[in-house]
Amino acid sequence: MNEWDKDLYQKVDRYNLVPNLEQCLQCGKCTGNCPVAALHPSYNPRQIVHDILSGDIERIMASEEIWRCMWCANCYRVCPVDIHYPLLMMQLRYLALENGYGLKYVTPINKYAYRAMEKGLTFVPGQKGVEKILRLRSGIGVEPWPNVSEKAIAEYGAIFEQTGALDWMKALDEVQAKGEEKPVQLTFMGGRLIDERYNAEEGN
Repeated sequence: MNEWDKDLYQKVDRYNLVPNLEQCLQCGKCTGNCPVAALHPSYNPRQIVHDILSGDIERIMASEEIWRCMWCANCYRVCPVDIHYPLLMMQLRYLALENGYGLKYVTPINKYAYRAMEKGLTFVPGQKGVEKILRLRSGIGVEPWPNVSEKAIAEYGAIFEQTGALDWMKALDEVQAKGEEKPVQLTFMGGRLIDERYNAEEGN
């Protein structure tokens, strides 16, 4: 039996980025113009909006569907009441992560966030890589490998701290270290969720 929360919409839209969600007409234009929905019939933005307003928190939190949105904003472009669905999905993912769902989609790239904060670059090659790059750049007549100044790195780090990004990165590390990740259910078709554990056990 699903868990329901009448205040789910308020919990998802904590930053008040999508204040008009209750104006949704359930017309389906968002789903009809969604490239992900065209590839995955189980992905249905209209249904997700309905579930949020209905308070179906268990289905929303445990569903893989919320990680499929590519933020292309086709849905926002065609919505007759201007619901900013991509911003809704961003906040929904935050809520899912706080509850231990979907960590597998985020933790692999967390190291790149740390690298960006500490080095000013998301990719820092090893010594051999640097030497190869220097030879290549020298061969085509451009300046050597550009170094990020300490001042720029400090400013970059301040952005991570002031925006709360660093707190999020540390929180993800803590949850991962505790092994508290909850299973994400793969799809929603025919009125029921299909769990990845079920597929593994049945060999489907």
